[in-house]
Amino acid sequence: MADSKKKYKSSSQPRAVSASEIARNLGNFETWSSHQCCEQVSLSDLPSEFQEDVDNLFGTTKRIPRSWLDRSFDCSPGFAKFIADASQTAPELFSADHCASSELFEDVCVVFSAWKRLAKMRSSKEKWSEADFVANVYNVFRTSAIRESTFRVQCAISLPQPQDTFQNALDVPRVLNTKTVIPDCAIFIPASRTRPLSHSAKSPYKLLKNHPAVVKAGNAAKRSSFRYQSTPCAQLPDMPGFEFASSFWEDKKPVHTLLDDAYRQNRMSTTAAVRHLHSLGIHAPVTGLIWADGVVRAHVDWCEELEGKTVVMSAPYCGPQDRSSNDVFHEWKLDRPSDILQVYFLVRNIDEWTTGKFSEYIVRGVNQMVNKLSSSERTYKPWKWVGDLAPPLKTNVLKENHNISVTTVVTSDASPSPPKPKSRRRRRRSSN
Repeated sequence: MADSKKKYKSSSQPRAVSASEIARNLGNFETWSSHQCCEQVSLSDLPSEFQEDVDNLFGTTKRIPRSWLDRSFDCSPGFAKFIADASQTAPELFSADHCASSELFEDVCVVFSAWKRLAKMRSSKEKWSEADFVANVYNVFRTSAIRESTFRVQCAISLPQPQDTFQNALDVPRVLNTKTVIPDCAIFIPASRTRPLSHSAKSPYKLLKNHPAVVKAGNAAKRSSFRYQSTPCAQLPDMPGFEFASSFWEDKKPVHTLLDDAYRQNRMSTTAAVRHLHSLGIHAPVTGLIWADGVVRAHVDWCEELEGKTVVMSAPYCGPQDRSSNDVFHEWKLDRPSDILQVYFLVRNIDEWTTGKFSEYIVRGVNQMVNKLSSSERTYKPWKWVGDLAPPLKTNVLKENHNISVTTVVTSDASPSPPKPKSRRRRRRSSN
């Protein structure tokens, strides 16, 4: 009976806020991003070696044969008007040299179907949720556009460890102790393509995993060993090996202001991905797409070494270079036939780039990491956040010493301090 009445003391560790809570609160995100050394920059800051990659990723010109605009083209009146409207606003989508194919026609018919569903949702004037847009519009064409890559939904991603000095404030542990973010969609290199990097005894994965510097840097019991560090995912794959993500997508409710929240949350995912790549000596950009109320935005993120710190750059995509615009983001409005077609071809580009040039960056970077680590040209540094920030110490100090800071401790296996002995006071017996 005594056990059932036993009271447990609540933990002094503050509850970590979720990634979405961090993204919704500008102050929380500023705390998180500043400790992660994140910078929002311009696409003009993109390293020159990535310029061609980004141009190809966002290049959607000359994708549809101009012959589809002819009256002799066999299609429904609705499809013909859809194509004609697209050519009016984006003539660069069409080419006289492009050869028509039945496969391309089937692909564009899928996009046309998604566009019709969106038009029907708009005309109904009903209230639609994020899930409604995903099921009826977004996933109708974006899942069909991903053919070679692995398309994962609601996959938990581990957040990186902070790099900057911790401040002794109550909100800092609550923000920085957050360990995962869950993007709505993530694009990965298929396991079949990364298997050669991991399975044999002399594969890069095994050589790195067994290197003394790498072994010393982590601990399986603390979930910081190389097996945990070799994937951006919070959950380990069944077979030990690498996992690499090239793009993350965030879906938000049909409120336009939430596009900014979605960008901040998506940056948390892309930051994790580029920090993972950087820890393995891989220099490659990662893309992000934000979807809300039939509007799509994009950004490109990468890592740079500046003054001894790994800085994560994030550049909003502001549109083609030949088009002058003062807007931070270029917006594709899926109500427009030309825009929904361009987004479809953008997703196709991401799919092809993931299994193409991005995979080449991965193989080259991992092999160079093995060589440089063996020759002591490079050191290895884990990237995942596995510890906990201790809450700030509550101490009574003199008013004139209020500006003295207390060092915050990072620990993953801190033992609780012994309980203070309770003073026992005897109760006087009543004389009665």
